[in-house]
Amino acid sequence: MTASSSNASTTRGQTSDSSKSGKSWGVVIFGFIFFAVGFAVAAFTAGNNLMRYFESESWVAVPATINNLELNTHYGDDSVTWSVEALYQYDFNGRTYQNDRVALGGGSDNIGDFWPSLYARLDAEQENGQVYAYVNPEDPQRAYLDRSLRPEMLLFGGIFGAIFMLVGGGIMYMGLRTKNTAENINSARNGIASDQRGSYKILLAFGIIFLLVSLPAMLPVMAALQDGEWAGLLVLLFPLIGSGAIFFALRMRKRYLQIGQTLFYPDPLPGQAGGQVGGYFHLTSGEWVKPPQVRLTCVHIYSTGSGKESKTHHDVIWQNKGRAYCEPNNGGFDVHTVFDVPADLPGTGSQSGYRGRIQWNLQCEGIVSVAASTARNPQVDNSRAMRGDNRQDVEFERSWSIPVAKGLQASSFQMPAADQEAWHQQQREDARESAAEQISMATQGETLHLDSKSGRSNGMALGMVLFGALFDGVGIFLLYLASQGEAMLWLMGSVFLLAGLLVTWFGLFWLGRSLEADVTPGEVRMVRRLFGLSLYQRSGRITSVSQLHLDVGLTSTDHRGIQTEYFTLWAEADGKKIKLAEGIEGREVAEALKEQVMAVLTRQLDAELI
Repeated sequence: MTASSSNASTTRGQTSDSSKSGKSWGVVIFGFIFFAVGFAVAAFTAGNNLMRYFESESWVAVPATINNLELNTHYGDDSVTWSVEALYQYDFNGRTYQNDRVALGGGSDNIGDFWPSLYARLDAEQENGQVYAYVNPEDPQRAYLDRSLRPEMLLFGGIFGAIFMLVGGGIMYMGLRTKNTAENINSARNGIASDQRGSYKILLAFGIIFLLVSLPAMLPVMAALQDGEWAGLLVLLFPLIGSGAIFFALRMRKRYLQIGQTLFYPDPLPGQAGGQVGGYFHLTSGEWVKPPQVRLTCVHIYSTGSGKESKTHHDVIWQNKGRAYCEPNNGGFDVHTVFDVPADLPGTGSQSGYRGRIQWNLQCEGIVSVAASTARNPQVDNSRAMRGDNRQDVEFERSWSIPVAKGLQASSFQMPAADQEAWHQQQREDARESAAEQISMATQGETLHLDSKSGRSNGMALGMVLFGALFDGVGIFLLYLASQGEAMLWLMGSVFLLAGLLVTWFGLFWLGRSLEADVTPGEVRMVRRLFGLSLYQRSGRITSVSQLHLDVGLTSTDHRGIQTEYFTLWAEADGKKIKLAEGIEGREVAEALKEQVMAVLTRQLDAELI
């Protein structure tokens, strides 16, 4: 009865609050500014040039004389732009006209070498007496010295404008869809759609915008190509990018429909920080190969800086993972999950003490066996065998943003004790197996040998090496220019070169570093190697397992908001910090490795674990 009264009171409060508008007009206006800027850029660069190109297609070329021709150089704070000024005259239908319009587009810019090249061409034509002006026969006062289409300007204006319009449209969409906490809770009663349901729409909109921007330019680009202006090929990137984005968006949609909609129903609603967060979704297509894993994450989302320095942060405050419980129902499965959540965590939305907002995400991953006819998908895990002649295993991945508030309520569903114990046992076994895969372990007598081999972070290391090499190259080039008389570049070149060398060194160190350690009862030894060469070694006495420690060495967060911690196992011996293993992915794995080292130090190593 108490729980029912509490729920009823909460519902009344939510109903009252939900009468307020959930739309964020400030966000909508901010998005409209982005959209308007993008539209203006696209219209006044790509659109304006295209319109004038088509308009002047039937204009007449007549001989002209240039009276004044100048290439102007404009210096800004951090850039240089050019423009061409000309004063010319021409005769048409027995009258003499003067004009100063040079090209289809005016102003100054540094996109390509259009203006210097145009100046050089007009100067050469003037010397040879071969200058022509393109004159509007219906209004001879209108003319151009050059009516060539600038593909690089179309490309720049179109991409810049399309990106701004896409971003602005997305911001306006989010602003119009913004709901207050009560509205989110009321909406969740009918089920929360997974984030994957609409993720393809952004990519689809991106592709459509790029395709639509490119279509008006196709005819003039083809004409420019026929005239030998091969730079027009750059504009063809628009339809290619747009078509590719549409293709991948439709493929994402197909992958979503392959398994079907998976509405998540929170239980309790909202989830309780201080109680439990849980709920279920229904899987209508396919069968689980094994129970899926779920992960609950609390993320702090906020922005820092402004303008070009603006950056959005997604900091993981807390996360936990578990195994879902699958219950057959109506020809499918109800997939239940429940988490115990600490009371000191914040609820969803804007919270006191946090700038920005708090978001709670639930991810579910697993392998589902579906009919082979519905699994025609390049992302299918081909390493898994066909189940008979008509079934195949495919990856399942869904995520939901769920409302959470402060409270003590528990879920009406509780995982059976046997399943909980089986999950914990499976976690321990997986952690031990992963520890053996990440850190090579071998025993010889009473000695446990640990080998943190090199090459486990090749992607990051190679990225650092390439980034450092780029800085090295820029630094060397700047120093070369400085040696040719550009004295101001000595400092800049030295800074670039020094930064590049440091980044390159760290990249090479990460690429080739390895750590070997021997653990025997009462003693530990380690050797640091770089590409197999010994750099240094340490050893020390250890008399208690309390001398072993685990530290987080590195933390990474992927695009799904899942945080991964990389640990270092070390021993405090004889006043020294001696590393025994490093780069251990996951706390459970690090704890499992620590237990095995503790077992050696206490002469209780279980050979089966090794």
